[in-house]
Amino acid sequence: MTLLQPPGEAVAATVWWQLLLPLPIVAASLVLAWRASRDLAFDRRTRRFWRLLMVAIALLHAEQLPTRLVPQVPSVGPWGPLLVSLAGPLLLLAALLQLPTAPRTRVDRAKLWLDIGTVTVGGMLVAWYDVSTATLPGGTLSRLPLAVLYAEAVLDIVLVLVASLHWRRTLLQHRATMLVLIGVALLVHFLGHTAAIVLLRRGVPPLNIMPVVSLLTIAVMASAGWHSRATVLQREARQPRDPALRSSSVIPYVAVIPGFALLLLGAMEQNAQPLLGLVVGAVILTGLAFARQFVATREAVSLHTEAAGRQNEARLHALVQHSSDVIMIVDPDGTLRYVSPSMTTVFGHAPAHVIGSPVTTLLHPEDVPAARRFLEELTHTAPRPGAASPDVLKAEWRLAHANGAWMTVDTVGTNLLHEPVVGGLVLNTRDVTEQSVIKQQYMHQAFHDPLTDLPNRSLLLYQIGHALARGSRHGVPVTVLFLDLDNFKTVNDSLGHAAGDRLLVEAARRLASCVRGSDLIARLGGDEFAVLVEDAESVDDVLLAATRIGAALARPFPLSGKEVFVSASIGIARSSPGESADDLVQNADVAMYVAKTRGKGQQVLFETEMRRAALERLVVEADLRRAIEHEEFFLQYQPIVELSTGDVVGAEALVRWPCRERGTVPPGFFIPIAEATGLIVPIGRWVLRRACREAQRWTSERGHAVRITVNLSGRQLQDAGVVEDVQAALTESGLDPSQLVLEITESMLMQDTSLSTSRLTALKALGVSLAIDDFGTGYSSLSYLQRYPIDILKIDKAFVDVVDKGEDGPVLAQAIVALGETLRLHTVAEGIETEAQRGHLLGLGCEFGQGYLFAPPLDADAFGQLLRVRGARTLFPVGPLGDLSAPQAA
Repeated sequence: MTLLQPPGEAVAATVWWQLLLPLPIVAASLVLAWRASRDLAFDRRTRRFWRLLMVAIALLHAEQLPTRLVPQVPSVGPWGPLLVSLAGPLLLLAALLQLPTAPRTRVDRAKLWLDIGTVTVGGMLVAWYDVSTATLPGGTLSRLPLAVLYAEAVLDIVLVLVASLHWRRTLLQHRATMLVLIGVALLVHFLGHTAAIVLLRRGVPPLNIMPVVSLLTIAVMASAGWHSRATVLQREARQPRDPALRSSSVIPYVAVIPGFALLLLGAMEQNAQPLLGLVVGAVILTGLAFARQFVATREAVSLHTEAAGRQNEARLHALVQHSSDVIMIVDPDGTLRYVSPSMTTVFGHAPAHVIGSPVTTLLHPEDVPAARRFLEELTHTAPRPGAASPDVLKAEWRLAHANGAWMTVDTVGTNLLHEPVVGGLVLNTRDVTEQSVIKQQYMHQAFHDPLTDLPNRSLLLYQIGHALARGSRHGVPVTVLFLDLDNFKTVNDSLGHAAGDRLLVEAARRLASCVRGSDLIARLGGDEFAVLVEDAESVDDVLLAATRIGAALARPFPLSGKEVFVSASIGIARSSPGESADDLVQNADVAMYVAKTRGKGQQVLFETEMRRAALERLVVEADLRRAIEHEEFFLQYQPIVELSTGDVVGAEALVRWPCRERGTVPPGFFIPIAEATGLIVPIGRWVLRRACREAQRWTSERGHAVRITVNLSGRQLQDAGVVEDVQAALTESGLDPSQLVLEITESMLMQDTSLSTSRLTALKALGVSLAIDDFGTGYSSLSYLQRYPIDILKIDKAFVDVVDKGEDGPVLAQAIVALGETLRLHTVAEGIETEAQRGHLLGLGCEFGQGYLFAPPLDADAFGQLLRVRGARTLFPVGPLGDLSAPQAA
């Protein structure tokens, strides 16, 4: 700034050092700037920046030439020096706007010029207020230098703002350092002008400050040029910054503060200048700030939207790249136009190798026609008007893996021919080979017997239905053979279920060798099989096939080192018009039942009269209901003895039915019918009441307690009133609960275990004991022995029969006794018939037993007499061994 002239005697003293001292530094700065502008390592914009900076440096130095200190030429006027003083900073501003990091978008430029405008208006408002209110010697002429200094200071702040913006936006470390040096130079220049303003307000000419400040500013700019050239080849990147932070600055917002501060100060001062200028300035600043905030908000929203879009695109790209599904875009003719990279990982094919070829070349030949129909249908699947998404079609094909294996794939097709970006049919293909195999396995398990792998009843009925439909069209009857293995229960009881399973598997194999390949063999459950025969020309052919089957099954089966003989009762039914699959199977079942009644190993052809046999069970059910109503049943009692002494300690109650029409009906005949119809519940209730009354009578007669065992059926255990029935029987008879043992078969415990647990726990709470009948014959886990409150294990007769046979005969009985001792349970052996069996059981540690060796089932009076002769004087304890007190006496 040179508008204020020094005294005449000071001119001579200052002119020489002001002329000569800065010249080397200025010259060096100009040379460095010139060389930087010629360095091809810089881009074109950077070279242009250095050229303009070189001119700006020259103008900054020219401003301080001593020739500017002489009195002004009148023709120039006061505005000439002002323009010269402002030319350097303005040119420097133009240079900064040439850098590559200068704003290029419309929004960035608007924000920059709004920031510049805000700083300029704020600074000029301060300058206007200070110049208009300052008291300076010289009047109006002396206010002009002060205004020029303010203008230059404001430009310095604008330049610092622009340099800081460049520094935030640059991504290269060497350019950031150069901008820091430029910013330091501009800040020094600003501080110099601020000091000059302070001196001028005090009436001191700032002639000795500005030359030094300008020289220091030029030197720092020269160092920026040197550093820029020295590090131009070092392309070290800076830490990336958030785009929103790169274009933000607090300087424009700080510039708003002085306007309002001055407005408040002017309002409080007395005799202050008119407030109109301050109000206008404050309004302009506020408007600029709001405009800047509006633009920034618009940019933030735009950046957020753009970032979200890029994130979504990146996410979609990543999903496509790493998806386990294979995405293909095909033309309507099936030509592959795009295949996602997952094709390599899923199917082993490189996308580049399959693009351009028909998709059908990858498919199994049998699936190609279906695939072509699928693509044709998909091509004509137009999007529905107003639908949120296009319709899709699904298909399942076999696709070739690169290693030659066929993989089952699930394909979802979408017609996007109308989408400009896609313009094709999109096939989303997923490998479902494993799921398909599992599905087939589940389907196989649902329709096949797990033991023999033969079709089950459901598949048999399905195939019979189709066979009947075909037979009705061709006038050919359909034949079903229903087989039941005779003596199979004996095999299970004597050799165990494992041996029985091996027999069933071998029987299935022999059946397959006796029929044609077109015939269907099915296992209906247990030891029942069925054979579906189509196209049998005559009954004789069917009977011949049945004879072959009977002969094959009559041959001995080698099991557990023994030859086991079974036979097959075969019922044969031929279809009649109008019959269903269920009717045909039922007829064959009826014929099989008739074959069993005629003796083992028989083949019987169904006749209409045989339906009467099927109705017999209905008659039995009706008779059972009448027997329950009139209490036609009676009980017999199988004694239970202590093996070591032979003393009778209790009895098992056995129900008998003396039917008026049939005589005494075997329990094996009517008990299954009662179980199936639910009549076992009232029968069991009657047995429980009668057995408790008899036990209480024996106790009263002999003066010693006796324990009575009553069988509890599965239907009874499932009945909600079973606990109340037991309680009522005990209360009605007056029998002590400790004298009652409820016997449950092992298989019952595996049916609805949660219900069984709750019912048995409730029964146990009454004080009764619980026994497991036929222990060891089931397929259940032994964990239930700890889950249920069991007191007694009853060893099945099948294990007792072989206990004296040597070798492996006593193994199972010994294991059961040992298990009882381990779990502290009592053991009772069933079906003891010889002294040898009794002796072996005693040797194994079995405590109690029952069987014909001791006594057959007796009526109530006979058993009472036996008690008086051989009855124990104490009640044998139950529950955990060693836990109970001394035996109880009546």
